[in-house]
Amino acid sequence: LRLRERRDHLLTHASTAKRIRRGMIRFVQVVVDLSRATLMTDLRPSRLKVVSEELQRFVRLFFDSNPLSQLALCCTRDGVARVITELSGSPAKHIEQLKRLGTRKFLLDCCGDASVQNALELSVKQLRDVPPYGHREVLMLMTSLTTCDPGDVFETIGQCAKSRIHCSVVGLGAEVFILRELSKKTKGKYAVATNEMHLRQTLEEYAPPPPSLAKETPSSLVQMGFPNFTAASDGGGGGEGDLCFVGLESEVGRGRSFTCPRCKSRVKDLPQACHVCGLQLASSAHLARSYHHLFPVPLFNEVQESGVPVKTEISTEAAALCSGCGREIGASEGGDNMTLECPKCRQRFCITCDVFIHEQLHNCPGCEELST
Repeated sequence: LRLRERRDHLLTHASTAKRIRRGMIRFVQVVVDLSRATLMTDLRPSRLKVVSEELQRFVRLFFDSNPLSQLALCCTRDGVARVITELSGSPAKHIEQLKRLGTRKFLLDCCGDASVQNALELSVKQLRDVPPYGHREVLMLMTSLTTCDPGDVFETIGQCAKSRIHCSVVGLGAEVFILRELSKKTKGKYAVATNEMHLRQTLEEYAPPPPSLAKETPSSLVQMGFPNFTAASDGGGGGEGDLCFVGLESEVGRGRSFTCPRCKSRVKDLPQACHVCGLQLASSAHLARSYHHLFPVPLFNEVQESGVPVKTEISTEAAALCSGCGREIGASEGGDNMTLECPKCRQRFCITCDVFIHEQLHNCPGCEELST
């Protein structure tokens, strides 16, 4: 049943995948609610534990689906908002901080009330220097049903809409009017998670690149540099005659780093902008992993037991084995014996391989075999 639901999700979203424009370079600010409402135990073992684990999973999925994007973390607690991590393309950096949620030592414990206005103002400040080709987004994970704001929150919402920042909200507990208005006026999404699995599914839907309007992110050529990898030297610095300009990370000159091809300064993680010349730095692997969003795998056609497909005509030869896993199609129990066929190579797959190809592999094995 779970596989059939995931295939229905593919049918809903992939049917228009080739007819829409997507924001490939995203700059996302994730706001975590650390108010006293996060300590409630309606989710086991607590809301805080579930939010921490699901956000860690979301960060990994986000960078796997958006290798050219950057993400930042902030929290709202005790009526204020503070930065947890800056915009970065390193998932390990964000996951390390998410594991510390709830610790008083790092001022990440749950106390006081949440402030939607302070969180939005901090997000606008963090995203104001994003280049025009970037897609600005805010994802708020709210557990509180109240907000403690110092001023007019609707004015701040209008500022977000004017800055072309799309604010999406995932709530726990019940729907809140101010959060609904926030997502509506900024063209975002709003959902209320009822349990742990629903929260995971809601965050998964936010991971793929969203549609992008031409008037918000106009088409333009983006200058990118492909830096060289620089290993750590024994002396703790660069080699003889090697210039080393460091930015916010003081340990860049002592550890493993990447050298900007334009100004020869160093950065620690990719992708990100150079601290000195502002050149967008990325690797060829990041561009290759973004390829499947531009040219997605076509949806496979469902084949009936008589051998006639639902949508298109195919050859009368029936394939008894799955071309992906090699198992006999129809041998599985539980009603997951659906047979699917690629419209290009005519190879047949089981529903498990179909979901894996479209969600993880992003390449049809039969088409790849024919191309070689």
